[in-house]
Amino acid sequence: MSEIRIRTVSWLVRQIAFSVDREPSLHNVVLEGEVFNFTAHSSGHWYFSLKDEHASIRAIMWENDNLLVSFQPREGDRIRVLGDVKIYQAGGTMQLVVRKMAIAGAGDLKAKFDALYKKLENEGLFSVDHKKPLPHYPMNIGLVTGRETHARADVLNTLGRRWPVAEIFEYPVLVQGNRASADIVQALKRADGAGHDVILLCRGGGSQEDLWCFNDELLARTIYAMKTPLVTGVGHEPDWTMVDYVADLRAPTPTGAAERCSPDIHKVYEHLEEQRHRILVLCDDRLKEARMQLDDLSGRAVFENPLEMFSQRRLKKELLKHRLLGELGSLTAELKAELSSRRELLSMHAATRIRESRRTLKETEDEMIRLLDQRLLEEERSLRQKAGLLDAYSPLKILERGYAVVSKNDTAVSDAEELKKGDRITVRLHRGSAEAEIQSVHKGD
Repeated sequence: MSEIRIRTVSWLVRQIAFSVDREPSLHNVVLEGEVFNFTAHSSGHWYFSLKDEHASIRAIMWENDNLLVSFQPREGDRIRVLGDVKIYQAGGTMQLVVRKMAIAGAGDLKAKFDALYKKLENEGLFSVDHKKPLPHYPMNIGLVTGRETHARADVLNTLGRRWPVAEIFEYPVLVQGNRASADIVQALKRADGAGHDVILLCRGGGSQEDLWCFNDELLARTIYAMKTPLVTGVGHEPDWTMVDYVADLRAPTPTGAAERCSPDIHKVYEHLEEQRHRILVLCDDRLKEARMQLDDLSGRAVFENPLEMFSQRRLKKELLKHRLLGELGSLTAELKAELSSRRELLSMHAATRIRESRRTLKETEDEMIRLLDQRLLEEERSLRQKAGLLDAYSPLKILERGYAVVSKNDTAVSDAEELKKGDRITVRLHRGSAEAEIQSVHKGD
């Protein structure tokens, strides 16, 4: 019997891994399943599992691959992935290394899009009243697009051809992948605060998944809050994303966006030339009209013999001056006579009123003195009556009849209960007082 060869666990796992790597059917595998146990690690890698009704498999997607995915999967999402089956030798486990990922079917993306569209529409983010007008001649344009992309080249070529006088400020961003929407939000905020006349947000064509970052809710709300007019040119003519509905103007392509926000400089030159010609014609007409007015005025008498007209005007002025002085003299004499008459009449009335006032004042003074004397007599009589009553009820009258007031410690005593043998008391008489000591106390009536 031959000797049994014992293998190590590592050898077995390596053999399985080698076999899996050599099997063509386990490479570029396309799977569809439901996501569970999803984790977005701080390293940027995604760890999750795919399952169907009967089985599940672990999966990993490296950061450099998931950056190109326009969404981040959640628990329960149904997705379609492409990847290779690998054996993780340290753990002896099988896993799928995913290179590409998409939502399983367009229906799920459309449902998400429709739900967000309805939500934002109900909040008024698509209202025409909120859209800002574009400037006719923008001299400062902000461009938010991918770095070194066809869309960027198309926009710059179009602006250079149509409106080369404008200054272009670029904000390169990611235009695809799960981090693209956040990158675009930051770029738009910087551009909005930079004082541009208009801002372009552009991206070339792509699949629904490629353009999905432009359907982000935060991105839509950022555009709605912007102060600077925004023109979008995302994808092609049939492609509508959420940013197109919120933007102030939507163009079907990046080139269209550049055309919509810029005038054609050749047409501007033509328009300026037309305006220049029109101004020259108007100036010529005004000069002709002014010459006719000048000819008409130069034929008038004032310009033919101005000294004669001045002499006539001076004579007329002297005549009016003498007439005015005469009328002023007559009027002054009349006013003086009237004033003298009124002064005499006023003096007579004033003397009469003074005599009457003095008589009335004397009568009033006599009446007041009479009333005061009468009131003094009444008050004196009342005072005597009250003094008599006060004297009748005075305690001194009682003391005068032989009574006395007993006090102890400056307090009047009215009851023998308040005294005891040996107390010092004060006896107040009608005239003077005496100090005494209590020898005995008799209580009761």
